[in-house]
Amino acid sequence: MFNFISSQILFYVSIILVLFIPGYFLILAIESKKKLFGSLERFIFSFGFSIITVDFLMILMGRAEILLNRISIIVAILLFSAICFAIYKIIRSRTISDSQESAELKAKEDDAFSFSKNQKILIILLLFLTIFIKTAYLKNSIFPTSTDLGHHMYWSKSISETGKIPAYQESDIIKVDGNYQVSQPEKIADFIIGEHLIFSAINLISGINFISYFPSLILFLIHIGGILAIFVLTLRLFEDYAFGKNAAIFSLLLIGPIYAISSSQAKFVSGGVIGNTIGNLLIPFVIYFLFRALKEQNATLVSLSIFSIFGLAYTHHLSTFIFIFVFIFTSAIFVSLNTRNALLHFKKWLKLMLSPQIMTLLLASLFFFLIIYTPSYVNTKAVGTAVGGPSKETRAGLTFTQLKTTAGEARMVLGIVGIIILLAFKKRNGYESAFVLGWCISIMIMSLKPQWLFLDLPSTRIANYASFPLAISGSFALAFIIDKLKNSENRYSLNTKIHYALYMMLAAFILSSGFYDNSQSINTQSNFEKAVQTFSASKYLASKVNADDKILKDHNYLTADSWIKIYFNRDYNFPFSRGYFKRYEDV
Repeated sequence: MFNFISSQILFYVSIILVLFIPGYFLILAIESKKKLFGSLERFIFSFGFSIITVDFLMILMGRAEILLNRISIIVAILLFSAICFAIYKIIRSRTISDSQESAELKAKEDDAFSFSKNQKILIILLLFLTIFIKTAYLKNSIFPTSTDLGHHMYWSKSISETGKIPAYQESDIIKVDGNYQVSQPEKIADFIIGEHLIFSAINLISGINFISYFPSLILFLIHIGGILAIFVLTLRLFEDYAFGKNAAIFSLLLIGPIYAISSSQAKFVSGGVIGNTIGNLLIPFVIYFLFRALKEQNATLVSLSIFSIFGLAYTHHLSTFIFIFVFIFTSAIFVSLNTRNALLHFKKWLKLMLSPQIMTLLLASLFFFLIIYTPSYVNTKAVGTAVGGPSKETRAGLTFTQLKTTAGEARMVLGIVGIIILLAFKKRNGYESAFVLGWCISIMIMSLKPQWLFLDLPSTRIANYASFPLAISGSFALAFIIDKLKNSENRYSLNTKIHYALYMMLAAFILSSGFYDNSQSINTQSNFEKAVQTFSASKYLASKVNADDKILKDHNYLTADSWIKIYFNRDYNFPFSRGYFKRYEDV
C-alpha cells in the first residue's frame, strides 16, 4: 500500500513539474516589466508553455549528448525555472513597485475577468458537465488499447530506455529476387519529436509504466487545457462587445458538454491522437497572442506567438500546416475589410516585426531549426504528399452534409450565422472579425474544396479542426442574438412568452443536436480483458525470444496489437503485422 501511495504522489508531482512549473516561471519572467494576463490566462499559458519548454530543453540536452534520465530532466527544469525567476526579480526590482503593480493588475483583471454571480455559477456548471461527460466516456477506454497511442508510446519508451532523441526509422518486409527479407531501417516522417518527449519526461521522473492509464490521463489534461484556451480566447476576441463575457460562456457550452465526445474531443483522447490534441491547445494560443499583439501593438505578445508557432511546428505537422492557411486567410480578410488603411496597418506591423526583441527571437528560432534539430517531416517528399491536388477520393473534399456532421449541426448553423453577423457588424479595424472569419473560412474551404488550394490531405482530418472556430463564431452569434432580443427597442412588440418560447426552441435545437451526437458515441464496453491477454502473451514472448527470432502478429483481430512492440522495443515494425490490407486501399 505504501509503495502504491508513494508512486501516485510521485506521478502527480511529475505532472506539476513537467506540465506547469517551467511555463509558470517563463511567464513570470515575461511579465517582469508589465503584467499582460489575468490569473486564469496565466494558468492556462503556463500549461501550454511548459509542454513547449520541456520539449526544447530535452532536444537541447539530446543535441549536447546529455543522457536523458530522471536527474538530468529535473535539473534542467529547475535550472530553467531558477533563471526565469532570477530575471523576474532583477527586472522587477528596477521597475514598478509592488503596490502599483498590484493595483494595475487588479484593475485589469477586474475589467476582463469580472463575472456576475450567475455567470460564475454557469461557468463552473459547464466545466463540471464537460469533465463529467468526458470522464464517463473515457472510463471504458482509459485502459491502453488505442492503436495510435500504442504507436506513439513506442517512441516515448525508446527515449526513456536509451536516454537519447530517437531516430525515426523503421524496417519492413521487402521482396528481393523472389525472396522475402527484412529491409534496412528507413526514415519515417509520420512522427514528430514533440509528441513524445513530455510522456518520456513524466515516465523518467515518476517511473510509471507506459502501459497504464497515464498516457491517456495526460492527453485528457491537455484536451481540457485546449477548451480553457478557447474560453479565454473568445473572452479576449469580444471583450469590446457588451455581451463579450456571455459569448465566452457560450463557447464553453459549444465545446464543453455539447459534442463532448465527438472527434477532436474525447474521441481523440481515447484514440491517442496526440498531435491533434496538442495542436488544438497551441493553435488558440497563437491566435490569442497574434490578435492581442496586433490590436495592442505589443512586441512581447508577438514574441509569444512566434514561440507558440515554433512549439506547434515541433509537435504536429498537420496542425502547423492548417495554421499557415488560417494565417493567410486571416491576413487576406483583414486587408479586404480595411482596404482604405491597409497600407498604414502594414507599416505598423512591419515596424513591430523589425523590433530587436522579435528579430533576435526569429534568428534564435532559425538557428535551432536548422542547426540544433530539424523535424523529420521537413523534406521534399513530405511536402509533395501534402500539396499538388487530391490524389485519392478521401482527399477530394467532403460534402456540406459531411462537414456538418463532423463539426456538429448546431455548431455549423450557429457558426455560419456568426460569420454573417461579424461581416455585417464589424467594429473599427475588425481584428476579431478577421481572425474568426479567417479561421472558419480557411478550414471550411480546405475541407469542402481542397482542389482550390491544391491540397492533398485527408479531408475528414482537416474537417476535425472546424469545431473550435465554429464554436467561437457560433457563441458570438448566440450572444449577439440574445442581446438584440433582450435590448431591442421593439422588444415589447413580441409577447414575453414568445421570447421565452424562442429561447427554449434555440436551446432545444442546440442541446438535442449535441447530446444526440454524444449518445451515438458512448461506448459501454471495455476491451481491457482481451488487452490483458495480449499484454501477458507479449511479456512472455519478450522474455523467451532472442535477437534473431522473427515474430508476426495479427492486426485485425488482436486487441491493442500496436502496444506489443513496446514489450520488445526492437523496431517500430517489430513484430511485423499480418493484416487484410484491402481495407486500406482507396476505392
